Amino acid sequence: MNSEYGRVEVVGTGVMGSLTRAATYLQQLSQTASNVDDALTYLEEALASARLALEKRLHGYDSFDTLAFLRFAAGPWDFSEVRESQRQVENSQAAQDVIALTLLAMGLPRQPLTGGNSGQPNLRKVLGLAADIVRAAQTRAVLQGQCVDQPLGALAGEFMGYELSVRGRQYESIAKELNTGLLADPTVATVMVNTLGFTLDDIRAVREASVALLNERFFGARDRVGDVAQSGAGIEDIDADAFRRDMNLMVNECRLFGAVSAVEAAGRAGVEESTAKAVLEYFSTSRPAEDDANPVIRFAQGERVVPWGCIADDGEYLILNGFLGEDELRRNIERGIAAAAAGKRGSAGKVWSKYDGRRAVYSESKAAAALSKLLAGVEPHWKGQKYIGPVSIDQTARLGKDADRTGVPTRDFESDLLFVVDGIALCVEVKAGSVTEKARSGNAKRLASDLQKTLKEGNEQADRLTNLVRTNQGVWSVGGEWIELASVREIHSIIVMLDDMGPLSLSMNELAHKGIIDTDEVPWIVSIHDLIVISRTIDHSAQFLEYLRRRRGRKLATMVNGVDELDMFMWFVNGGMYFEPDPRDVAAQLPIDRPIKASDMRRYEEQSRVRLGTLTDPLDAWFYSCEGLSDTPAPKPTRQEEPWIEQYLAASESAKSPGWLRFGADLVGLSESGQRDIGKRLEEQCHQARGGDIERSVTTHGTTSAGPWLLTAAAVPEGASIDHLPGYIDAKQYQTRSSRSMLLLYETDGSLSGSRYRGEPQRQTADRDAAIEVTPLRSLAATFNKVPPSARRSTRQLRGKRGKKDRRRR
Repeated sequence: MNSEYGRVEVVGTGVMGSLTRAATYLQQLSQTASNVDDALTYLEEALASARLALEKRLHGYDSFDTLAFLRFAAGPWDFSEVRESQRQVENSQAAQDVIALTLLAMGLPRQPLTGGNSGQPNLRKVLGLAADIVRAAQTRAVLQGQCVDQPLGALAGEFMGYELSVRGRQYESIAKELNTGLLADPTVATVMVNTLGFTLDDIRAVREASVALLNERFFGARDRVGDVAQSGAGIEDIDADAFRRDMNLMVNECRLFGAVSAVEAAGRAGVEESTAKAVLEYFSTSRPAEDDANPVIRFAQGERVVPWGCIADDGEYLILNGFLGEDELRRNIERGIAAAAAGKRGSAGKVWSKYDGRRAVYSESKAAAALSKLLAGVEPHWKGQKYIGPVSIDQTARLGKDADRTGVPTRDFESDLLFVVDGIALCVEVKAGSVTEKARSGNAKRLASDLQKTLKEGNEQADRLTNLVRTNQGVWSVGGEWIELASVREIHSIIVMLDDMGPLSLSMNELAHKGIIDTDEVPWIVSIHDLIVISRTIDHSAQFLEYLRRRRGRKLATMVNGVDELDMFMWFVNGGMYFEPDPRDVAAQLPIDRPIKASDMRRYEEQSRVRLGTLTDPLDAWFYSCEGLSDTPAPKPTRQEEPWIEQYLAASESAKSPGWLRFGADLVGLSESGQRDIGKRLEEQCHQARGGDIERSVTTHGTTSAGPWLLTAAAVPEGASIDHLPGYIDAKQYQTRSSRSMLLLYETDGSLSGSRYRGEPQRQTADRDAAIEVTPLRSLAATFNKVPPSARRSTRQLRGKRGKKDRRRR
């Protein structure tokens, strides 16, 4: 595929279909519009035409009957067959929302109960028209964003398009866990009761009771009709009136199963009627006033009706798809708390600050727990540490341990989290603030303001600490105590967001170009939800570190377009997420001059950009299976390494032996062929060492974004001396100028017996150079007779307990 940026490689499923639909839409626009203004006019007319056609299709039907029928007909009932990659706009929740908004725009028409055959509108037609509205609104949002004379205009348009169409952003189990930890906290629960009149437990009780009533009514009628059909009884042998009532409930007057009253919900949930009513009223919308703006037009302009969950009319509440869903609960509750505090004084005005403070503390604790899990249980080096930093970054070196700090302008700063493990430091800033409704509706100025407060501020905080640690190997606390961090050799900055950021977190190039990210290095921006998912999916900490290295690469930031962090993660799990490194950077890590081939530069410069599609189907299936949403067992997606690397990762991580994380990531970063080649050579050395009296070894060298490394894997027969090996690998590391080296010792049967790691480069001196000259080492020319193994993989399988051996590998 070609684009204005050059070749585009599509990775993942579901992309080509959406690209084809988008291309068709744009082709239609190009035939009727000669410029952007004409295109926007065409889209406006298309929206109006689809809206009027949808109203015509819905005319004459009861709103509650139609929406209840739609909820069950559109499904899904069971997630066993749900594939995100195969989802169409026509069967999306966004399309169902548009139908509900259209009925509201029509005045929420109602019909009396008659028990007659009232029928239902053609769902295929109405869903198709609703999908047309969603697609036209998305396209218009993107085009309008491109026309906005603001630095983030185009990104604001893309973000609005994402918000218009995406529902169900989080896995239910994780969303529920996050909500419980924050909203069920005693402090927050008190705030909710005082401002909204209910608690999180009340919300869940009303939701479960309402859905249970709906299911009992519908499936009870279905089962009774089924029993009659299977019995073979004649019409005279059955209760014909009961049969007709059941059929009428299922296909005609569906409000009879799809709507509940506060009394019914309260009785089933075991809560007070006033509490059930407070919940249902808060999460409902009702017939708009005659002079209100059309809800569908507001939707197309990016203004979603919130909170959203049911429609109220005449004491009943029609349950919509996604009713009180866990993934939207927090933001809906926050709207209510903020509204209650707005303009108030005294204690009433402080409820938001009280909630906001608890939200920040909770977000940091969840981020710390997820990262600790990713690091095999390692706890943070600090939490909420206050330290002294320079006002100007140019003064960083003057805040060293032994430096004269006199006259250096400084300020007190605070770091949310710092992890230090195996020479790796993770500087983590956690941002609990939400992106505002205005920003989500395409307001570029507000988006820039929100990102200024979250991403830009968080990145500057992490970058400031990163520079201090890298330059001075430590920092000064505000109390004047020196905090030693000399063991750190590699530093990564991470910004963890409580909110889902959608395409924003995968738009680092745009954010950097527009000044939101204005540092030399790119942070990893990730939501707490996605961080938790990754922590529960990845098998080894070293795999996480390699993912982090690649995720923060500038090349990836400029080459990948996508909307979902978990698609990126699954690309890595599948064996992808790799771009050829700059040959000049590789050459700079080698201790000998190597001419850079024109073909290598051409391959680097002509790499295809990547449009990332849906890759989460296996991850979804695993979560749906674990959550009980699917009856089909599914294996956990796993990134498979070669057996000898799996052995090292498991053993070293368990023992936390030196190099377990950093060097483990170096090995994970090898290509499939590179891993296999080293493993094959190691197997050969083990075979040759059997019955001998000296070790047999394999030595190899690699380059990474974190510097060059050296590996020697030695097969040692029983009784053989290995006293000389540490000296050998130190000399070889010095000769190759590697930043780190690892010696792995193996029994002749291939089992790992020990390791010896050196995690820092050796200082180059004239005396040491002379000693190396006479040391019996393989020459540099022979050592580097070929380029070090890369990280590119061709195909790789997703391994699971029930995985098939003959699946394609990536």
